[in-house]
Amino acid sequence: MPAPPAPQQGYPQQGYPQQGYPQQGYPQQGYPQQGYPQQGYPQQGYPQQAYPAYYQTPSRPTSSNAIVAFVLSIVSWVICPVIPAIVALVLVNKSEQEIAASGNQVTGSGFNTASKIISWVNIGLYAAIIVGVGIFVLLAALLSN
Repeated sequence: MPAPPAPQQGYPQQGYPQQGYPQQGYPQQGYPQQGYPQQGYPQQGYPQQAYPAYYQTPSRPTSSNAIVAFVLSIVSWVICPVIPAIVALVLVNKSEQEIAASGNQVTGSGFNTASKIISWVNIGLYAAIIVGVGIFVLLAALLSN
């Protein structure tokens, strides 16, 4: 049985194969629609890839001075106000020198930044408290006379 003629312009009508391409198994008009048939492509046999062993990159050590400075800056809020904050700032300076000398092979700059902020806020707050108390005592002394 010969194939029906292809339409002249536009897209091919449903049921007609496109030129140069085999029919894809789309349902024809007038026939009940049953699932699309499998294409018949052969299953690709992909070989199992051998994955290399999992290697974790070695972690860089953290400067112990940076960790101690961070702990001391927090302790300066809890136990003794100013002295641990000053010691923390000294240790931050040593830690920055250690990190720079290692060629950034030692980490801890985040601890250093946090320690600086916490320590300077602590020192500034207690300095403001001391100045405020001093002004209060001075005003009290001047007004009492």
